[in-house]
Amino acid sequence: MLNRTYLYALLFIVSLSVGCAVNPVTGKQDLVLLSEQDEIALGNRTNQEVLNQYIVYDDPALQQYVQRIGNKLAQKSHRNNLTYQFTVLDSQEVNAFALPGGYIYITRGLMAYLKSEAELAAVLGHEIGHVTARHSVRQYSANQITNIGVALGSVFIPGMNQASNQLAQLFGAALLRGYGREHELEADRLGAEYLARTNYNPEAMLDVIAVLKDQEVFERELAKAEGREPRTYHGVFSTHPDNDTRLQEVIGTAKSLSNEGSVNFVGTDEYLTLVDNMVFGDSPKEGIIRGNNFYHEELGLTMRFPENWRVSNQADRIMLAAPGGGAIIQITTEAIEKKFSPRNFMIQRLGLTNLSKEESLSINGLQAHTGISVINTERGTIPARFVVIYFNQSAYIFAGMAQNANQLNQVDPSILETAKSFHQITEEERALAQPFRLDVIRADANTRFKKLAQQSPLKNHAESQLRLLNGKYPNGEPSSGQSIKVIK
Repeated sequence: MLNRTYLYALLFIVSLSVGCAVNPVTGKQDLVLLSEQDEIALGNRTNQEVLNQYIVYDDPALQQYVQRIGNKLAQKSHRNNLTYQFTVLDSQEVNAFALPGGYIYITRGLMAYLKSEAELAAVLGHEIGHVTARHSVRQYSANQITNIGVALGSVFIPGMNQASNQLAQLFGAALLRGYGREHELEADRLGAEYLARTNYNPEAMLDVIAVLKDQEVFERELAKAEGREPRTYHGVFSTHPDNDTRLQEVIGTAKSLSNEGSVNFVGTDEYLTLVDNMVFGDSPKEGIIRGNNFYHEELGLTMRFPENWRVSNQADRIMLAAPGGGAIIQITTEAIEKKFSPRNFMIQRLGLTNLSKEESLSINGLQAHTGISVINTERGTIPARFVVIYFNQSAYIFAGMAQNANQLNQVDPSILETAKSFHQITEEERALAQPFRLDVIRADANTRFKKLAQQSPLKNHAESQLRLLNGKYPNGEPSSGQSIKVIK
């Protein structure tokens, strides 16, 4: 253990080398490792990694709208000298996060559940608050000094997912992890202040938190029905309800900052006009899942997954988990750069030199090869079934893994059936490869979510989903004349 004299000397040396900077929000001195120029450069580099993991949503009008709202808030912030970049990501995750230097992201998955421009501004304002208070830089500096890693980003909803986990691995720490309660509350306070200064209703912050809490309740109910662990957003929001006393005080203080005679703009119609026809659920860029079938029109392929296996469709792979765990199938793709046979591809590109039970295949007219190999993992060696299929200058790699040989024997037929279902998409299947989209309609006196659910293309929990989309969960109904979102 360091003695106090040594520790004080170390901190003194560190303070001389990195210096203190005035926090733009508090006016107090912060011990930081990054100058503002360094912060911006770090954000720029990290932004490139984010864009390698996520697809930018292809809707210029929506992108411009979000940028405009974000700019309006940023101009009223404590760091209006920064050039902020706001980006809508083509992801069904319910998420938003910020990088150092003013790079801010929101997913279309979160935007689907927001109901107004003020709520969108609340999300963006919260993330701007993380940037203006230099939370990422302060966390980065604290972690560097104590040698426990680097934290580069912030999330509006602190929850790890596969894409964010991959980003964390790139930088040796959790890039997209949340802050402590004090930083989150400070970001809420700053966001509410920026809302008030731009004449939005600061209470939109409470509305957004209510949306997130409803999502958490629904996910817990869904997980219980499906017999799995809930994928909830852990962190500050688990103890940050919309009736939180300190948060209520934050909102009250922010409202006093509103310009006298201001309208406290909400912008429901403006927002719904922009999200009307937005993709909901699976992205066509990553493929559409309908029941057990997977369709990818852009790549021109389709396949069928095993019954009751849980599917995770990620940007760079598909993961299938067997019921009860114990086995997974991972599907990835690589370019074919040399004229390898599928077998040589497995040996030379994948490094599978211990293949057994090999067989060359023709899968729906496509050249393929399969075999079983033993692979090394962090938990030791495990058996795996590999299938490589050549299609359109790419190798599609199916890797089915189990904890032991007996389990692999049990799931091996499912692994092979999945690979053998792979085929070029037909014209009839192209119609099934189209995504769901939001459709904004006007409710009348007879509109009920139960009836809308019966007409919805959503097959599971449609009524609950429609209520979540419109802020009416768990049992609310639309008002006559209200604009609501349904799925088409």
